[in-house]
Amino acid sequence: MDFTLVAIIAFAFTAAGTIKGAIGVGLPTTAIAILGTGLGLREAIPILIVPSLVANIWQIMRGGELLLLLRRFWLLNAIACCGVWLGTLILFRIDATVLSALLGLVIVTYCLIGLLEYAPKVPRHREAILTPIVGLGAGLLTGTTGSLLLPLMVYLQALGLEKDRFVQAAGLSLLIGTIAWAASLVQQGAFNLQVLLTSTMALIPTLAGMALGQWIRDRLSQELFRKIVYVFLAILGFNLIYRNAF
Repeated sequence: MDFTLVAIIAFAFTAAGTIKGAIGVGLPTTAIAILGTGLGLREAIPILIVPSLVANIWQIMRGGELLLLLRRFWLLNAIACCGVWLGTLILFRIDATVLSALLGLVIVTYCLIGLLEYAPKVPRHREAILTPIVGLGAGLLTGTTGSLLLPLMVYLQALGLEKDRFVQAAGLSLLIGTIAWAASLVQQGAFNLQVLLTSTMALIPTLAGMALGQWIRDRLSQELFRKIVYVFLAILGFNLIYRNAF
């Protein structure tokens, strides 16, 4: 790898780790938003695997209701895995510029939801109807854009889960989705030894960023920092749309 590529990867995962450490979410979204400006999606997406796995294993260990969440959300996660596999097939079969523009649109939408503090509510009795739709859509977006199960996060919030349960349920879904994602990338020949080494090395800036993020969390308003993150990601998202759609 040349210096420019190393610098992009180091910056992407330092920024992503910082945001993860400060507000608890946003690692894959931030990393792919930055990587997507310097690399093609097909090259950038596999690098996310190891840092995402490690971060999500850490996340699900915080709490004591893992089996309960597995039982409640098994169908959601199973359908999401199918969507991830199908989305990865699409990633390697259509024009990558289209998917890069889609990634930009997904990121901008995510930021607008956050900035406007839009908080939809889903009654428990509608969960059975919405689960297959959300699972498939989230999986497809993961496989095609690297936006790791992004709609699923909004859905879990809409279910009104208690904060700790939401964090654990999100980590569980992200972990299962990442495992399915890695398997799909291996099947497509996109996750080889060289990519594994690069992805593993990305843990270094990720962990350094998470430590920095925890330091920031103790000294800066989370609400202010969250808004700064949304604005930063929105700029990256608009840049992806502009570069690939016009």
